[in-house]
Amino acid sequence: MGRTALGALALGLALPAFAQTADPAPEAPPLSEKEEQEIVVTGSRIRGIDPVGSNVIAIDADAIAQEPVTSTNDLLRRVPQVVSLGANRAGGSAQNGAANATRGAGINLRGLSTNATLLLYDGKRLPPQGTQGQFTDPSVIPSIALGRVEVVADGASAIYGSDAVAGVVNFILRRDFSGIEARARYGFTDGNYDEKQFAAIAGHKWSSGNAMIAAEYTSNKVLRGSELDFYENDNRDRGGRDLRVTNCNPGTITVGGGTYAIPAGGVTGANVGSLVRGTSNRCFYGDSDYVIPPQERISVVGAFSQDITDDIRVFADGFYSRREGDVLINPTVNATVPSTNPFFVSPVPGATSVNVAYSLVPELGQLRNPYHASSWNVSGGVEANLFGDFRGTVYYAHGESEEVADRRRSGVNAGALARALADTNPATALNVFGGANNPDTLARITDNLFVITGRTRLDVINGQLDGSLFDLPGGAVRIAVGAEHRVEYTFTDLLSGQAATPVTTADSGKRNVDAVFGELFVPIVGAGNASPGFERLSLSLAVRHENYSDFGSTTNPKIGLTYAPFPGLTLKGTYGTSFRAPTFTEVSTLAGGAGLYFDTLPGPAGNQIGIGIAGGNPNLMPEQAKTWSFGVEAAPEDIPGLVASLSYFRIDYTDQIQALRGTPGLLTNPVYDSFVQFDPSQAEIAALLASGLPINSAINPADVTFIADGRRQNLGTSLMRGLDFVLAYDWQWGDVKLDAGVQGTYLLDYLFEAVPGAGLIDVADTLGFTQSFRSQADIGVKWGGVRGRFTWNHLRGYFNNSVTPRQDVSNYDTFDLSLGYELNEHVTLSADVRNLFDEDPPFVDTTNGFDPQSANPIPRLISVTAAVKF
Repeated sequence: MGRTALGALALGLALPAFAQTADPAPEAPPLSEKEEQEIVVTGSRIRGIDPVGSNVIAIDADAIAQEPVTSTNDLLRRVPQVVSLGANRAGGSAQNGAANATRGAGINLRGLSTNATLLLYDGKRLPPQGTQGQFTDPSVIPSIALGRVEVVADGASAIYGSDAVAGVVNFILRRDFSGIEARARYGFTDGNYDEKQFAAIAGHKWSSGNAMIAAEYTSNKVLRGSELDFYENDNRDRGGRDLRVTNCNPGTITVGGGTYAIPAGGVTGANVGSLVRGTSNRCFYGDSDYVIPPQERISVVGAFSQDITDDIRVFADGFYSRREGDVLINPTVNATVPSTNPFFVSPVPGATSVNVAYSLVPELGQLRNPYHASSWNVSGGVEANLFGDFRGTVYYAHGESEEVADRRRSGVNAGALARALADTNPATALNVFGGANNPDTLARITDNLFVITGRTRLDVINGQLDGSLFDLPGGAVRIAVGAEHRVEYTFTDLLSGQAATPVTTADSGKRNVDAVFGELFVPIVGAGNASPGFERLSLSLAVRHENYSDFGSTTNPKIGLTYAPFPGLTLKGTYGTSFRAPTFTEVSTLAGGAGLYFDTLPGPAGNQIGIGIAGGNPNLMPEQAKTWSFGVEAAPEDIPGLVASLSYFRIDYTDQIQALRGTPGLLTNPVYDSFVQFDPSQAEIAALLASGLPINSAINPADVTFIADGRRQNLGTSLMRGLDFVLAYDWQWGDVKLDAGVQGTYLLDYLFEAVPGAGLIDVADTLGFTQSFRSQADIGVKWGGVRGRFTWNHLRGYFNNSVTPRQDVSNYDTFDLSLGYELNEHVTLSADVRNLFDEDPPFVDTTNGFDPQSANPIPRLISVTAAVKF
């Protein structure tokens, strides 16, 4: 991404062009006059000022159009402060990524979770998405409709409320666009994978208003494991482990404490004596895996504004987006086969049953399960000049989302499997020892519902006014005050069982949120009283109080200071508190996969079998954070075109909500003792099974040796310190315009404590957490109608602590090249190559051989784009 996109704008040095922070504000102009001083910059609610003390990373429409990506989400993931942990298209389990059943993609600033990043469009909240309402996918807004994207990687709850712990991302529409633009982009790899995008925007401005509508269609084909030479579970040739499974076809028999590999062609009573104890079959059916699932998405957005008088304006906007695709599930069998099964054989004479690890993939293939997701929002309001330069705005917004993972063949149904194994009829019994199976039998055992539905609804009424209180020598003291009422609704449902006997586990909840907020801007030193050593000194004070109907209230202040001792040098600093309110699925005892599971975990004396309790906790409190930042920006007047910035940030994030079920060391680490009960009595087990919690897997009470309470609780603490930096320079060489820059983020430390008493450990540069150094450097050239850019993306290596000894994962460096040519003022053609040198993701000794939440599995992607505008 070029300096014009993330260099000077990242410093906020481009923003003062329309942010008049020093001079007294004039009388309010007619609303139809779209003067630059009217702009509200993300991080403040006061018109015409920068967010004091905070840096703004801004990407304008021209830079957005030049990026070789097909979604708003992918655009943001090229910003170094945005980390791919959590919800993304390639999957992964870190930070609740496994719950991303519909393969949406959220934005995760600093790697603290998508829940800790607030997404807005034109300063308004979007309805939550995901089957648990756990993230927001920005691709609901067509990228062609964006006039700017602004990122404030700084705590912003004093301005915007919940979720802005790591910062806020604001997608600003091209409301005053006039004309027609369209573009088509096609990207392809050496294999089957490709990406398509078709987008158009039409708008019109008139003397008293404007209207705009934009639409975007994107799709991608599937990227399969067979197209990637690094996609493998047998990592031994790379110095790793053999992680292939034993659920194969032919399978592996376990009996009498020994394992026996079934030979090709199967085993019967005639050749059972040839089985060899201590052998097992291992396999990997990943060639047909969906590494990137196929997906289609359509998004539409519109906006309208009309001045009723010189002092009153009405406005409205809305969007609709739908995406759909499918995922694959491997049907595997862990069969306890009784001796009554007509195909039963045992290498141990006299055995009444054997266990067989088996796979149905060679017989059925991988099971295809579709998903779809939709989201929409409409808002309307009125803006009015009130008195002096005070302006008031009131709007109402209503939005909804629905996510459905339609998994009707989600694997093997335990009850149907048991019946098929106990069947004594050779025509219908399941044969896991080799040989063909009855198609009706296979259909019955893979009739296994796991249909996940999530719906959210968001209603917002917001009113505020802002303007100037009085003048100081440094400029006008300005204020913004307002109030907001939100109603948040969430519904979740899990449909399990089989088609003829479905079982639904549904829950829903609603909360009311009332907020009042205020922000004060004080220009202590400005153009009117500047002196050597005091070119500018501005102070900002903001506070927001919110009351939640389900857990109480929270108040969050923020103070910001901007000091410019002389032109070209600026120092900034902020301090504030932020919070994240628990979502409905985090407090519900039924939603979001809640219930009882039959878990096998490493215990003090080997693997142990027990009951894991998952789900929400109605007693959860908000997560809390304190944030600090300090930065210096330089744009020397004697070196035109040079800009530099270095910013320090610190985040103390406490009371983080943690779900402990399945946590490594849950049975062995003393810090978890209060969450585990060993050797429960049969009466205690029976009482738990009868408690009404959903039972999500077959549980044999006689085998239970522990009960682990893994429900969500306020347990975690994260302490993060780091530096953001930008160095950029543009210059002219004759008729040639050049620019170069580097921007990135570096963590000084990232300390994490999973539960109180566990102790803080540095988790930066470890698997499942963010890397300590991420950067992007580029150089661009423009000569007449020709432009080009070369970009280097760098991700520091890290450690895989899931193996002993820990594995050093190498750096990840990719390079992009783009070329464009303006045929005339109406037509532009361009070509882009992402991952120019076809760099594979670094090897990680884990399943599939790479980390989908740190590396992009898509190989070299060549794309061509045609754009027209009138």
